[in-house]
Amino acid sequence: MSQKGTGLHRELGILDVTAITSGIIIGAGVFIVTGIAAQFAGSLTWLAYAIGAIPVILVGISTIFLNLMHPVEGGESYVYPTRIVSKPLGFLSGWGMWLAVIGPIAITAQAFINYLNALPGTSVVFPATIGAVVVTILFSLINWVGLKTVKIVQNVLFLFMVAGILIYIILALPHMKGTNITMGSPLGFAGVMKATSLLLFSYAGLTLAADLGEEAKNPAKTITWGIILGILIPTLLYVVSAFVSTAVLPWKDFAASEAPYAAVASTFMGPFGVVFIVIVAWAAILSSHNGEQAVAARVFFGLSRDGILGGKTASVNRFGTPTFGLIATSVLAIILIISGTIQLVAEIIVAMFLYNWIITHIAVLMARKKFPELVDKLPGIYRKKGFLCLPVLGLAVSVYLLILQGWKALLYAAVWMIVGYLVYLVGISRNKKEILSRMDRWPES
Repeated sequence: MSQKGTGLHRELGILDVTAITSGIIIGAGVFIVTGIAAQFAGSLTWLAYAIGAIPVILVGISTIFLNLMHPVEGGESYVYPTRIVSKPLGFLSGWGMWLAVIGPIAITAQAFINYLNALPGTSVVFPATIGAVVVTILFSLINWVGLKTVKIVQNVLFLFMVAGILIYIILALPHMKGTNITMGSPLGFAGVMKATSLLLFSYAGLTLAADLGEEAKNPAKTITWGIILGILIPTLLYVVSAFVSTAVLPWKDFAASEAPYAAVASTFMGPFGVVFIVIVAWAAILSSHNGEQAVAARVFFGLSRDGILGGKTASVNRFGTPTFGLIATSVLAIILIISGTIQLVAEIIVAMFLYNWIITHIAVLMARKKFPELVDKLPGIYRKKGFLCLPVLGLAVSVYLLILQGWKALLYAAVWMIVGYLVYLVGISRNKKEILSRMDRWPES
C-alpha cells in the first residue's frame, strides 16, 4: 500500500518495528561499549544499564504520546519538534538526529570487520577501512530495494541475535561466582553513574520507531508496541547479560578484554565459545547497521519534506525508499570511515540524542496548548494532569545527562548545530512563505 502524496509503503508490523529499533541499539551497544563501562562500574555494570533505562522509558512515554496524536514519517526527530515547539529548534533536532544515526552506521561497519578478523583459526585479515566501506555499500543496496527486503533481513538478524544472547546467558548461569558478584564498583556509585552516561549510547535510537509513522501498518498500535518492546527487550538483555558476565569473569578481566563477551564464553565453552560469540556479534552488529541505514534515510526524508533542503531531496523510488536520504546517509558514513573522523562523531552521538529527547519532552508539555483537538482524542491516561509529571521528570533527567557529556562533546555538538542552523536559514530563505505555510497547516498538510 502506497501512502498518498509520499510514495511511502505501509510495510511494517510490530515485529518489524521492534526488530529495527531494538536491533539498532543492541548491536551498537552490548558488544561495543559494555566492556568500556565495566572499567568504571565494575560488577555493577548491570546497575548502570538499569539506571540508563530510566530516561529511555520516560522519553519512550513522551514519544508514544506524540505518535498517538498523529503518526507521521520523520515524526520524532523533526515533524513533532517543528510543529509543536519551534521551527528552527525542530529542524536542529532532526539535523542532530541524522548525524547521531550516521555515526553508528560508520562505527558498526568497522566493528563488523573487527569481529570478522577476530574469528579464531583464520589467517585472512580484512582491511578495516575498505571492508567497512563495502559493508556500507552492500546494506545501502539492500535498503534501496525497499522496506520489504530490509525487514526480512532485519528480522532474521534480530531473532538470531536475541536467541544467541539468550543461549549465552543460560549456559553462563551455572558458572557464576559469588565473589565476582560482590566485587562492586571501583569508583563507587560515581563510577556507576559515569558508566550510565557511557551506556546511554546503548539505548540511543529506541524512540526512532516514531520516525516510521507512515510506513507502519496501524501506526498507533504498531509504533506504540514497537517502542514498548524496543525498550523492554534490550533493557532485559543488557542488564541480565552484564550481571551474568561479570559474575562469571572478574570485572577487571572482563573490562580488559577487547572482546569481553568472548572472554566470558571461553571460560565455560572453550574455544567454541569465542566462535559462538563472534558469530552472534556479527548478527548483532549487522542488525544495527541495517536498521540505522533504514532509519537515517527516513530522518533525512523528514528533514526534506517541507522543502528546506530542496524539493527533490524528499524523492522516493518505486520501492518506497527515500532515495536522496539513503544516498546522502551512505556517502556521509563512507566519508567518516575513510577520513578517520568516526571517533570525533562518536563524541557527540549521545549529546545529539539527548537534545532530541529534551525537545520531545517539551513538545509533550506544549501539545495541549498548540493542538488541543489532537490531545483530546488521546486515551484518558494521557489527558490527566498528573501525566505531565512524566515529561517534566524526563526533561530534567535528560538535561542533567546532557551536562554529564562534558564540554568536548557539547562543543562538537554545538559546531554541528551551527552548521545546521545555517542550512536552515539558507534553505528557508529560498521560499520562506510557502515553507512556513506548509508547516503551519499541519496536521492537514
